[in-house]
Amino acid sequence: MKIVGYRGVKQPLTKAAAVDVLATVQHYLSTDKVTLKLRSNISKAAMHIIFLIDSSGSMVKDQQIAYIKGLIADTIVHYKGKRIMYAAIALSNGGAQLLSPFTLDTELVIQTIASLRSGGKTNMKAGFAIVHELIKSDTHLYVFTDGKINTGTFEETVSYYKTYLKQVKEAIVVDNDSGFIQLGLSQKLATAIGAKYNHINR
Repeated sequence: MKIVGYRGVKQPLTKAAAVDVLATVQHYLSTDKVTLKLRSNISKAAMHIIFLIDSSGSMVKDQQIAYIKGLIADTIVHYKGKRIMYAAIALSNGGAQLLSPFTLDTELVIQTIASLRSGGKTNMKAGFAIVHELIKSDTHLYVFTDGKINTGTFEETVSYYKTYLKQVKEAIVVDNDSGFIQLGLSQKLATAIGAKYNHINR
């Protein structure tokens, strides 16, 4: 068998690829042609989902928190079998707290959210600050809120998001305001930060 240069090479080398020597040799032995087989050096990073839950006093009405817990549980079931890491943050009592850091343990996430207590005012900026601490290269953010930000200003909240959360791959604001008079504050927030908007129809 005779190797004639590298005329059989069909794939250009890139910075994100390297030659798979074993596969290249095996291909040569079976075809008598040199075709470089490439091995990707790009790691298959996990997808990261952060649930930011407004559990302020205004969210207690009509058991909205209970509905959110069920929606989150359904989301986790939908992605079952995929390598996805989940984290949960709660807004309550004028601040924010990390309920669960990133984990593959979906049962733990559900149990943690199920024990969430409601009350206090909504400080969305504080929640965004914790998101900033957790954010990864492939982060999807779900914000469950009625949009009634009453700690800090709306402008400060939006400015913080645009400054520190540019790395979020996708953000979705889920509006669960079911009051007779709906102010559209969640939709306003979604538009301001460039997020997708969904309204829960119950």
